[in-house]
Amino acid sequence: MDSQLEQLTMEILDPMGMESLSHFPNLILVVLTLLLMWVGKKVFDLLTPFNLEIQLVKEDNKAITIAFVGYLAGVAIILEGALQGDSKNLIQSIIDVSAWGIIGILLLNLSGKLNDLIILGAFSNREELLDKKNIAVGVVIAGSYLGSAMLIRSIILGESMGLLWDIGLTLCYFALAQGFFFLYSLLYRKSVRFDLLKEIQEGNIAAGISLGMNLVAVGILLAIPLRTSFSILLFIAWFVIGATAMAFFRFVMDRIIIPLEKLDEEIHKDQNWGVAFLEGSFSLAAVIIIQATFS
Repeated sequence: MDSQLEQLTMEILDPMGMESLSHFPNLILVVLTLLLMWVGKKVFDLLTPFNLEIQLVKEDNKAITIAFVGYLAGVAIILEGALQGDSKNLIQSIIDVSAWGIIGILLLNLSGKLNDLIILGAFSNREELLDKKNIAVGVVIAGSYLGSAMLIRSIILGESMGLLWDIGLTLCYFALAQGFFFLYSLLYRKSVRFDLLKEIQEGNIAAGISLGMNLVAVGILLAIPLRTSFSILLFIAWFVIGATAMAFFRFVMDRIIIPLEKLDEEIHKDQNWGVAFLEGSFSLAAVIIIQATFS
């Protein structure tokens, strides 16, 4: 007993435990990350046709709140990727995180505008969010931000080849990834037996959750090959395999998990957002299993 007490006392007083304090300078990066999230908020404010704080607090606009939450979470995902760089010292880390954080924020805002025009281009998002406070639209926008953030994070995580090459490759693969992101949204709309965009415009939250979660899932799917390779053929193959797996998982859910009712009927007619969450979780499960199987 005395020997155990003596050993415990030695461990408590052991100066080697002070080594963990060597990581304290990295708290500067935590502060920098918070500053960049504030910058992301200001950029969002600048590019939107409304006052964000008034909509969040005064108008209690839940649609815009949900969209902004998706955006801010996307910024955090990108900054987490920027923090994983292989900088040799703290000063270089600050420079790299600042540069790639700002580039990532700008790309996320660009993807948001493109997603609004292409994925939800059948109606005015400004009208749906501001005038109708359409939560279904807010959910889809949040999902598109999260999905695009996954892509951007993986793109900026790649091995450095020099600043100009890094920026050029980032823009090229961003365009490639967003193109397939749009392609999947089109394929998904064609796969359901109802007018998905019409349901979302009419405020069907289940339809918004269904599309939004699938956009998150395909963003994660497309991010996987971008982390490891510049091969466009691998990227295309991964998209085909992953999209097929997601469609198969949806079929299994429809026929086996809820055989009493049709999935599309539950989302379209009953507006059952619980089932929509279930469908979205199956899409995420498909991506997770594909990653574990082929990575």
